Amino acid sequence: MSGCGTGVVSRTAIRAVGRIEHADGDSDGRIERAVSRMASDARYRVHAWDDPFVGHDAIRAELLRQAPGMTDLRLEIVTIGSVGQIVFTERLDSLLLNDMPLTVSVAGVFEVDAAGKIADWRDYMDSREIAVKVGADANTAEESDVPRHSRLPALD
Repeated sequence: MSGCGTGVVSRTAIRAVGRIEHADGDSDGRIERAVSRMASDARYRVHAWDDPFVGHDAIRAELLRQAPGMTDLRLEIVTIGSVGQIVFTERLDSLLLNDMPLTVSVAGVFEVDAAGKIADWRDYMDSREIAVKVGADANTAEESDVPRHSRLPALD
């Protein structure tokens, strides 16, 4: 893992994101730890262009909705860096998606508030990569043919 960012704010922000993205445990436990590390009015987007889920209850419900088809989650932070309270990550997310192994590249952007809580979380990924890896025809696949990649947060 490589990274950058200087000063107290950047180190605090990177530490906050690292706690969200590293951990083991059952999905319900990871979800509760993720929600507890987010601001009460936090925003979470499955894809950066989606409308956000806002607040603990909405975020928890969305993460629980995603959980049944995704197991054995492993996240590898390839690169992490920050500018002030914004943290950028490059990750490899590996999981079983409906019992099929899948590893995808993800770029995540996090905003951390003054209390060190995640205030905004949005991910960017390539739907073509996902379509190819799950066996859909990436040139003709409808959006509904490509599984909506999302993940359970991992925490320490």
